[in-house]
Amino acid sequence: MAFTIGFLLVALLGAIHHVSLRGLDLLKGAVGRRPNRTILLTFIGLLTIHTLEIVLFAAAYAALLTWPAMGDLSAADAETWSGLIYFSGINFITLGYTQIDAEGPIRMINMMQSLGGFMILTWSATFIYSAWEDAFKS
Repeated sequence: MAFTIGFLLVALLGAIHHVSLRGLDLLKGAVGRRPNRTILLTFIGLLTIHTLEIVLFAAAYAALLTWPAMGDLSAADAETWSGLIYFSGINFITLGYTQIDAEGPIRMINMMQSLGGFMILTWSATFIYSAWEDAFKS
């Protein structure tokens, strides 16, 4: 059950990221031939998108942790809003190496978020590389 929930959350993450990148692509096209603005807009846009994706996963953890069958997080402040954002962010960007231990089935969602974060970060790296290439074509 937790694996399926994690899979669906990562699929939703991919859909949100795709739509966000399409919107960012339209915005950077509106900047025109101003390479520095294009790159800065792309960077700030990606930072915003990733931050929102991390917060959305934190909200999912908050909802799932109300269900006792999903398990628990071990640190004292892990289930506070800031603790959940930290947990989500670390899972997203470092494959889950954090001081907060997930216990029970929630670990499967934790694992799937790490996979999704890795996929999204590499997708974003390709996107910004392409933006750089397009912006500085001679």
